[in-house]
Amino acid sequence: MATEDIKPTPAPSPETPKNPFKTLSLHDWVYIPHILSRKERVAMAFFAVLALIAGIGSATVGFYRITHDSPKLGGTYREGVIRPPERVNPLFLSNNDTDRDIVSLVFANLFYYDSEGNLKPDLADNYSISADGKSYTVSLKNNALWHDGVFVTADDVVFTVKTIQDPSYKSSLRPNWQGVTIERLGDYEVRFVLKQPYSPFLQNLALPIIPRHIWSKVPAEGASLSEINLKPIGAGPYLFKELERDSSGEITKYILEANTDYYREGPYLENIEFTFYESEEQLLQAFRGGLIDGVSVVSPKSVEVLRGLGASVSAIRMPRVFAIFINEANPVLKSKDIRTALALAIPKEELVTKVLGGGAIPVDSPIPSGIFGHEPEIAKTALDPEKAKSILDKAGWKDIGAGGIRQKKGAKKNDPPVPLKITLTTSDWKDLSKSAEVIKDYWKAVGVDTEIKIMPITGLETEVIRPRKYEALLFGEILGRDPDPFAFWHSSQLKDPGLNIALYHSPKVDALLEAARKSTDRNDIEAKYKEFKHVVVGAFPTIFLYSPTYFYAHRSNVKNVEMNSVVLPSERFNAANTWYIKTKRSF
Repeated sequence: MATEDIKPTPAPSPETPKNPFKTLSLHDWVYIPHILSRKERVAMAFFAVLALIAGIGSATVGFYRITHDSPKLGGTYREGVIRPPERVNPLFLSNNDTDRDIVSLVFANLFYYDSEGNLKPDLADNYSISADGKSYTVSLKNNALWHDGVFVTADDVVFTVKTIQDPSYKSSLRPNWQGVTIERLGDYEVRFVLKQPYSPFLQNLALPIIPRHIWSKVPAEGASLSEINLKPIGAGPYLFKELERDSSGEITKYILEANTDYYREGPYLENIEFTFYESEEQLLQAFRGGLIDGVSVVSPKSVEVLRGLGASVSAIRMPRVFAIFINEANPVLKSKDIRTALALAIPKEELVTKVLGGGAIPVDSPIPSGIFGHEPEIAKTALDPEKAKSILDKAGWKDIGAGGIRQKKGAKKNDPPVPLKITLTTSDWKDLSKSAEVIKDYWKAVGVDTEIKIMPITGLETEVIRPRKYEALLFGEILGRDPDPFAFWHSSQLKDPGLNIALYHSPKVDALLEAARKSTDRNDIEAKYKEFKHVVVGAFPTIFLYSPTYFYAHRSNVKNVEMNSVVLPSERFNAANTWYIKTKRSF
């Protein structure tokens, strides 16, 4: 045998161990527990359950890691309100806050203000301003629908503005739109043209739009009485569902439902219900009893009560100034020294605490904190009753009869002494009437006699404010985010329908306010506002008192309720389309 034919015998390969479970059938697995002891079966069951729990836990953790809570449609938000609606129409808004509340939910605006007070497009898609500041071109979204399914177009915007401008409709918004021309540039584009530059014009564009195809069929003379004012059709996040009345015909409940065709985010609350009560005490009882989820108007004294009931309470500064406006037609008040003495006699911090429970901030200028043009370094009027007395002494007002009220000798030798007396007029609104009573005591402490005249707001406006028949008027001014002091302080506004209730006139202030209105440079406008404030504060034409805080309460299960800046209480609903109660998991 040849050597090369001999081959080594290969060693046997090690046998691969067999998997004893691989050959087990389903029947075998089911039979295993029968061959195990009781302890072994218990142990097997325990580990099987443990493995199942671990698997479910791992899956759940993994699911929550790759998903997050997000709002979904569902839930009803119930708000308690003191006054029922009258006309839910942006053309006819009056002093009824409930009308404004519902308008902000039912109607869509060209622009709106977010929770930080920034102007954002709503129906508008974008806009541009001409170089001369006189022309504003606005492009509209092309996917917005009225609640009856008709598209919102430029025709609706043009119709809204021209209806406001038509004197036969008597719209409360008409003063804001005088001298403005609107042009239709296309189905989804309009242009506003001003006679001269007006820097705060953009805030006019936070304008609710009404449907042309509905309101063009309603004659002007019957518009304010139309049933559509209570069953409105808008393009906002919520649409009218139903209202309930009592046996006397009074509206007791007003219900809105989500607009599922809304063109922006949301809405997520399925319904919003307004229930109407006669007093704040009844609102608190309703909240305590679980009948409502939110309280529209909260006085400072009720804040802690509501927090104790689990409510979340927002405290928001409002651009309003309450002050004593002085008519210099009264010879006594014509003296700057007397006006200064009256201001030095009022402890503003104490007034705010005593009357408003701390629900306001003392102010010393016509532009309060929180809005454009405010200047924290403005000179403050500190309490100094001794200085006030000294000023009055030097002006010849003495306590002649030692009765506590100062007097001045008559012009002629035999004339009786003239008492230092002022008539302070205000409205019957509780905070103002109480403020007047407290101020009377402060002035009496320095020797000034005060007669208080309290009137209903309608009578106050028609009989006192418009004809300017007052010596001293305790009242408030509502400013915008751009305060535009022109309306309240320019000499052209001294007479009705002007709003210069301070009856102040200064060529320098007129020039500053005119220039600020025409400027398109925000820094330049702000500088002119600051200079204007220094002139006014130095002249003491008005005794500035306080700027109120708006309190709003709601249950904590209502999420994403954020508001840091509002001009009117109704603006709390500017982002109501993002409020929610129900949630879901989203990837």
